[in-house]
Amino acid sequence: MPFISIEGIDGSGKTLQSRLLAAALRKIDIKVIETKEPDRGSIGAEIRSILVTDRTAKLSPLEELLLISAARVSHLDGVIRPALDASEWVVCDRFLDSTYAFQVHKTDVPERLYKEISSVVVGQTMPDLTFILDIDPVTALERRSQRGEAADRDPSEATRDFSRIREGLLVVAKRYPERCRVIDAKRPASEVADLILFELKRSTLL
Repeated sequence: MPFISIEGIDGSGKTLQSRLLAAALRKIDIKVIETKEPDRGSIGAEIRSILVTDRTAKLSPLEELLLISAARVSHLDGVIRPALDASEWVVCDRFLDSTYAFQVHKTDVPERLYKEISSVVVGQTMPDLTFILDIDPVTALERRSQRGEAADRDPSEATRDFSRIREGLLVVAKRYPERCRVIDAKRPASEVADLILFELKRSTLL
């Protein structure tokens, strides 16, 4: 069954679009699970707490890469692969490409190491289709502010980081055009959802 990932910088709308896509699939009687990384399982929750919630944790990019990879092992074995084996579609909010953008492209972690770890962790369980929701960092940060997500660092620093992550995701899109579709995420959410469904139908997965 198809495995679909949705990628983007924070504020791109990927979580909303994951929900909308899953809802659209259910309307046509397709069995689908929604999930995200790090996932909400016991290991994923612990690692999410370290990476996202605990702002006092000062981790190196390599430490982040290893923690996320450990969570991904649990996520794949406990959620994604069982769903695919049960003939269910999987829609995942972030997957491997986010790891490249956040922990490799934005840092000094060797890409060779990332590829070696990912090969062992992911194996053949790669997304059939990846939607990269592209949006400029300024708009993304404005959206986060409107949602009441307080900035935890200097705006100029956040803009630089978001720009680097966005750049990393677009690198992925250029490397894997057969799998990746870049969607203009600055459009209204309903239009973005329509574009995702359009590209999904074009892919012959649907």
